[in-house]
Amino acid sequence: MDILKKEAVSEHTKCSCSFNGLCTSKIALFSMLDLEEQNELIYKAKHLNYKKGDIIFRESDPADKIIIVRYGKIKLNHFSQEGKEFVIDILVESDIYGEQNIFSGGNFNVNAVVLETTGVCLISQSDIQKMIINRPEVGIKLLSVIGSKLSSANELIELLSINDAKTRLAGFLLYRSTRIKKDLIELSRDDIAAYINLTRETVSRKLNELSDEGIIELNGHRKIKIADMETLRAIFEFGN
Repeated sequence: MDILKKEAVSEHTKCSCSFNGLCTSKIALFSMLDLEEQNELIYKAKHLNYKKGDIIFRESDPADKIIIVRYGKIKLNHFSQEGKEFVIDILVESDIYGEQNIFSGGNFNVNAVVLETTGVCLISQSDIQKMIINRPEVGIKLLSVIGSKLSSANELIELLSINDAKTRLAGFLLYRSTRIKKDLIELSRDDIAAYINLTRETVSRKLNELSDEGIIELNGHRKIKIADMETLRAIFEFGN
């Protein structure tokens, strides 16, 4: 089900943000707003719930909204002309996406695929633009947030230039751990392979090697716990 159908069903759904604090309070971009201003944004937002496999938006859909993840997990991906999948990012609770399009307009250049039961808040770009006019400091903060995301994207690009598969995988696990601020990474082998342009078989083999060496702990096919951060970092920085 795509975003247009979802909105038609869920436009007036009461937001569950208030149960655990407003979702905007967890986002750096909105943290400077007072409670009244955050409530105004949330009141205007659309609060939607998705099931695994749902498509929130597709490439070429109008990029006219900012998405805040209340809970769950969303994969941003892109397919080459040959049909090869590239994972651009995995969004988790409190992540935001779409702020880079606030003034540029245009369309999304990725697909957003729901990986598990997920709730999002959608805030229109026009509402954000009005807020920036009234609160210019939010616009300054926006530039900082976008700059941070560009820096993170460059880190991932640098990883892809590493030829050794084990070193690239070690770098990715460090990158992802920093990105989510946790040492437990929950991603499938397929998603990791698409993230760092390796085959699934290579990812599985190198994960098993790291597990045998006691550097990580594997729990099923989706949970990877970093047990020895320093050794993992040494592999990334100095090779095997």
